Amino acid sequence: MRTVAFLHQKGGTGKTTLAIATAMALAEQGARVLLLDADVQGTASEWASHWGERFRVVARSQIQPIVHEQASRFAPRFEWMVVDGPPMLSDMTTSILRAADQVFVPVRPSYPDIWALEGVAALRATLGNEGINPAMRVVWNQVVEWPTSAMRVVVESKGFTISPAVIQCEAVWLNVMEGQPLTTEAVDCLMRLVKEP
Repeated sequence: MRTVAFLHQKGGTGKTTLAIATAMALAEQGARVLLLDADVQGTASEWASHWGERFRVVARSQIQPIVHEQASRFAPRFEWMVVDGPPMLSDMTTSILRAADQVFVPVRPSYPDIWALEGVAALRATLGNEGINPAMRVVWNQVVEWPTSAMRVVVESKGFTISPAVIQCEAVWLNVMEGQPLTTEAVDCLMRLVKEP
C-alpha cells in the first residue's frame, strides 16, 4: 500500500480538498483507496459520509497519532492510503510523516503560507536525523496569481522541492465538496502529482 499525505501547519491551504480529490482520482483509475482523516475537524470523514460510496472511496477517522502503526493493518485491503493531515504540527503530524511515502505541502502563493513552512522544515529535519525521509514537496495550490520568483526562492531556501504540478483556483476544486465529479483535467493533474518521484 502506498501512502500519500497532505499536510501543513497552517489552515486554509487546501489540504482536505486535495486529499479528497486525490482519493477520488485514484479510485476513478480503479485503485482501492482509503481516505484517512487525521484532522479533528473531520471534514474528509463528513464528505465521505455523503459521497464516499458514490466515488468508491472508503474513509476512516484517525484521531490518535498512530497512523504509522495502523498502516500495515490497512495494507491488505487497500492499494493507496491518502491522509488528510491536521492544520498544525503535532504528534499526529509526526505519525503521518513516519507512515508516508509521499508528502505534499499545499501552499498558496502568499507569504503567510510560505512563512509557515518553517515548522514543517524543522520537523522534517528532526525526523530525517532518525532516518525518516518521505518524499516531500510543496505544491502551489489555489493559484490565481502565479507565484513570484522571490516566493520560489524563499520556499527553496527552507529546503523544499517545489512540485511541477500547479493547482489553479478553479470551480472543479470547490465542487468536490458538493459531491461533484472531477474533470478529466483534474484527474490527470492529480495522477501526475502522485506519480512524482
